[in-house]
Amino acid sequence: MIRLFIVALLWPMSVLAEPLPALYDVAGVAADDVLNVRAAPTGSAEKLGELLPNDKAIEVTAINAAKTWGRINLGEVPGWVSMRYMTRHEDNPDFALAHALTCYGTEPFWRADITQGQGVTIKTPETSTDFPGAGLFVQANGTPGHYAIGFGESSAQVTRSECSDGMSDRSFALRVGLFLRHDQSQTFYSGCCSITMH
Repeated sequence: MIRLFIVALLWPMSVLAEPLPALYDVAGVAADDVLNVRAAPTGSAEKLGELLPNDKAIEVTAINAAKTWGRINLGEVPGWVSMRYMTRHEDNPDFALAHALTCYGTEPFWRADITQGQGVTIKTPETSTDFPGAGLFVQANGTPGHYAIGFGESSAQVTRSECSDGMSDRSFALRVGLFLRHDQSQTFYSGCCSITMH
C-alpha cells in the first residue's frame, strides 16, 4: 500500500519531467535513408511523408503511451514518427515554453508572433499591429502548464492542452487566449500556438 502511494505521488512528476510540445532533431538515420512519417503510431500505418537525416527543430506535440512514437505536423496534417530516431532539444532555462511562439486562430483569421522579452505582432488579413514591451512568460503558482505574459496593456495566457486552430488538421499542444488593448479598443482572440516559427 505504501509503495502504491509513493508511485502515485511520483507519477505526475515523471509525466511533467518532459512536457510537450518540444523540439527534436532527427538522429541515427543513415545519410542515404529517411525517417518515415506515418498516419498512426505503428510501422504498418500509411506513409504520409518523410523526414531527412539532418532535419532539425521538429515540433513533437504528443507521444504515445509506450513512448515509442511522436506526433508531428507534416505540412497541414499530423503524422507519427519513431522516437527511436528523435533527439530532444534541451529546454532553455531562460524562457518558459520557448523563446518565441507562433499562434493562430479564426473568425477572423489571425496570427500572433510572440517573442519573449521583445514584443508581439498580431496579423489579420487586413492589418498588422506591433505590441512592444513583452515580458517573459510566468507560470501560474501551483498550476503546472499554465502561463501568462504581458505586453503593454495587453496579455496572453497559454495552457499546455490539445488544440485545433480551426483552419487545418494540424495538431497543437498549446492553447492561447489573447487579450488586446489597442487604439481605445479591446479584442479577445482564442486559438493555438506552436513553438516553431512558420
